[in-house]
Amino acid sequence: MAINYLNSINLNQNELIKAQIENQPNNAAAGTGVEGQLYYDTTLDVLKVWAGGAWVEVGGGVETLTTTDGTYIDLTPNSATSGAVTVTADLSAADGTASAASRFLTKDNTWATVPQGDITALTEGTYINIDNPTGPIPTINHDLTSRTDTTSTDSPAFGGSFEAVTSVTTNTTGHITAIDVSTVTIPASPTITLTGDVTGSGTTSIATTIATGAVDFSMINAAVIVTEAEGIENNDNDTTIPTSAAVKAYADSLIVGGLIYQGGYNAATNTPDLDSSPSASIKKGWTYTVTADGLFFTEQVRVGDVLIAEQDAPTTLANWTTVQNNVDLADLTTVGIGNVNAGTGISVAYSSGTATVTNTQTNANNTFASTIAASGAVTHSLGTKDVIVQLYDIVTDETVYADVDRNSTSQVTVSFASTPTNSVRVLVQKIG
Repeated sequence: MAINYLNSINLNQNELIKAQIENQPNNAAAGTGVEGQLYYDTTLDVLKVWAGGAWVEVGGGVETLTTTDGTYIDLTPNSATSGAVTVTADLSAADGTASAASRFLTKDNTWATVPQGDITALTEGTYINIDNPTGPIPTINHDLTSRTDTTSTDSPAFGGSFEAVTSVTTNTTGHITAIDVSTVTIPASPTITLTGDVTGSGTTSIATTIATGAVDFSMINAAVIVTEAEGIENNDNDTTIPTSAAVKAYADSLIVGGLIYQGGYNAATNTPDLDSSPSASIKKGWTYTVTADGLFFTEQVRVGDVLIAEQDAPTTLANWTTVQNNVDLADLTTVGIGNVNAGTGISVAYSSGTATVTNTQTNANNTFASTIAASGAVTHSLGTKDVIVQLYDIVTDETVYADVDRNSTSQVTVSFASTPTNSVRVLVQKIG
């Protein structure tokens, strides 16, 4: 919805940033303007101004454009004309010596021909196969079939031998200059020796020995281990062993729900650390007595208050129960015992210890509304110049802007640069 200004706006030589001129498809849609009024013609993509009783283009437009063809550029049309000109690239050869597709422009701004031809000086070599050696694109493959071994297979068995690359020599540019190939022999009965936690030696069979301490807890049969999740109470026998976690969990379960006094807590210095970065070792039921006033998380605690952990590893105030030893009287900064009294324009009612506060001053004491058709004075009788005045068109409901003068504590004057088309509603609100 547009804002309806009924007087001029003075920007005091400040910039109008990212403003959009009114868009209309043609002069008829823009209607009759006033001298200097602007609109943007979205059909012709031009800015127009009302001057001398008609809409005219701002700055005019291009009437005639003279064009000519140039090297590698075609213009349509390529002579003096009006309207649009089409520019296309001409890929044909400028000098007629070769097609543009087979030439390129050098750094010296001259044309050169892309060299073409077939590779013919290729021959097969040791361990290399070249398919179609006289063709333009040869295929070079590593030849694995030409090597020799006693078994005549790619995987020689024990007691066989085969040729393998033992070294490769490259030059300073990284190109291969030499490849050395040697014969590798696999013995018929190799000896295998094991070292480390498991030791042993042999050719066809190996007798192994496990070193002392090589077997850790993870290697024990899980069926004979009682974990924390299984619980000692569910494994009452002489054939299983519990983990330390299972023992601890069982011991903790025997004292669950009991309060375990841990000593004093200095809330002024957070000693021991219970709320800044508390230890994960704190357990449910651990109890502390406050020895110095301070904040526990966000709550004020006093000397003598008792703090009880409600769960293991507590990290928030909600994980603790605070038993207060004394309660202060409430003031502006202290939460405590107090009551609420009624003030000017305020009523207070109590029910079961809860106070309900009500504003007894209605809008009639602080606001005023009236309708005007032209500039004039509006009497609101609110008794102050500290009032907010807003205007809106009663037909379009758009906000209207005008000059407003506060004549006195009971009256304002609304002034329009021109009489509004529709009546205007005046809203006055008292402040304070």
